[in-house]
Amino acid sequence: MKSARGSGTGGGFATALLVAMPGELGGLRERASATRTVQGLELYEVDAPGGLLAAVGGIGKVRAARAATILIGEAGPERLLVAGVCGGLRRHLTPGTLVHCERAIQTDLAVRDGRDLAADADLLAAWSAVLPGRAGPFLTADRPVLSRWRRLRLARAFAGDCVADMETAAAAAVAASAGIPWAALRAVTDGAGAAALLSFRKHYPDQGGRAADSVPGLLEALHAAPDALPGPRAPR
Repeated sequence: MKSARGSGTGGGFATALLVAMPGELGGLRERASATRTVQGLELYEVDAPGGLLAAVGGIGKVRAARAATILIGEAGPERLLVAGVCGGLRRHLTPGTLVHCERAIQTDLAVRDGRDLAADADLLAAWSAVLPGRAGPFLTADRPVLSRWRRLRLARAFAGDCVADMETAAAAAVAASAGIPWAALRAVTDGAGAAALLSFRKHYPDQGGRAADSVPGLLEALHAAPDALPGPRAPR
């Protein structure tokens, strides 16, 4: 079903959701009431409190930034959510562990200014209440962590329950520049390192959509407590 709702108007959806791969949308794809394509990006309109517009942006920072820009422009949202999977950089972050983002850091960017962005504290707390998990920094880079040496280097450089991903920091940078609060939740599929690809292939079918499937519950919780709703912020 096609729809022109919100097309080109920058409004109509309180929440925008970005994932990288189709499986990371979980059951939201089947729940979509309409779809449309904007600049080659397929958008899914999902019935949820305030309206939800979701997109599968593709893997990597460039695709994530492009998709986030289009998604925010089409939705005119009050918040941006990022969902999907990740690689755990601590031994206890085994496949199936859910990790909420405290900070998104673009680790392969030489320029320090703007590469470390904090998630919205209110959204982080609300999402954690709906679907509890650990919390830590998301380390974003365009290359997956496939070597033990790189895994150890990243784990030593950053404290906390850090995980590796390929999109969050880029999407967060777009949200921050637009003054929009953001949050991210990912499920661990692998422990990074040499066996990461095998572990990813094994666990992705079960873990891919877990974060996105919790979004309707999050929006219902936020709608039930409007005083806790974070609104757009002034661009930094």
